Amino acid sequence: MLDIKKLETFSEFKKRTLEKKEYLFKEWEKDNNIYILLAWELEILKYADKRNKKEEKQIAILKKNEVFWEASLNNNLEKQVSIKAKIKSQVLFINSQDLEKFNKKEPEITLNLLKYIIFLSNQRLNLSNSLLTATYKISEEIINLTDYSYKNIFKIIDNIQKITDSSEIIFLEENPVLKQYFTIKYKTSTKWKMTDEVIKISDNKLNLLELKVNWRYNHIQELKIWENNYWYLIFIKDKADFSENEKKVFTILSSSFSWLLKQKKLLKEQLNKEYLKNI
Repeated sequence: MLDIKKLETFSEFKKRTLEKKEYLFKEWEKDNNIYILLAWELEILKYADKRNKKEEKQIAILKKNEVFWEASLNNNLEKQVSIKAKIKSQVLFINSQDLEKFNKKEPEITLNLLKYIIFLSNQRLNLSNSLLTATYKISEEIINLTDYSYKNIFKIIDNIQKITDSSEIIFLEENPVLKQYFTIKYKTSTKWKMTDEVIKISDNKLNLLELKVNWRYNHIQELKIWENNYWYLIFIKDKADFSENEKKVFTILSSSFSWLLKQKKLLKEQLNKEYLKNI
C-alpha cells in the first residue's frame, strides 16, 4: 500500500503550492514530472480553439491523492491539457531522473508507487468501459422500441441519469406552433417529474438563465430532429463538472435519442393525416 505522507519526507520528491486559478502547467508545455495531488482540487482544461489558444474548457477534475501525468516518465512530450488550481492546492512531484535514483535507494516504495499508478489507470479504464457498455445498452433499448410514448422516453431519460451520475436531467421539446418557445416536458429532480412549463428562448439559442437554472456544472445537448428543429437534454451536476467520458456518452446517446424523437414526430404526423382523411 502506498503511503503518500511518507513520500513527502524524501528529498527526491518536491512540493509546490498553487494559488487559486494558478496553472501547474499549460497545454503544449513540456516536463518529465509525475504529480500527486496532496490537497484540494485541480482542473484539467483543454483549448476549444487550439490554433489561437483560446476558450479553455474544463474536461475533468483531479481530487486528493490522484496521480497524474505519469506518461511523462518515459518521454518528454508536449502536454495535451492544461492543469489549473480550482482553489488553493498543493502537489507533490518527482522527475524521471530523480525517480531512478529513488528506485535504487527505496525499491519497495517505488514499486508501491508504480502499483498505485497502475491501480488508478485501471480504475479510470474500467469507468470508461462501464460507461460505454451502459451507453450501448441504452442505444440498443432505444432502437428496439416500438412504442414511442412519452412514458418510454422518460424511462430512457431516467436510465441515462443513472449511468452519467447526473443530479438532474431536464428535457425540453420545441413548440410545434410557436417558434422560440419550448416546453419543459420532464425534470428528473421534481416529485412528479412531468411538467408542461413553457419558456421562451432568445436568438434561437437555449440559455440556462431562461430556465432559471443556477447550477454551475451543466451540459446542454442539442437533439437535432429536422433542419432548424432542435429539442434539448440538459444534464446537471451539483459538485463537479462532467468528465470527458460522460460528455462523449451524451454525444453518442444524442444520435439515438434524436432518432427516437424523430420517429415519435413521424408517427404523430401519420396519425394526424389519417385522422384528417377520416373526417
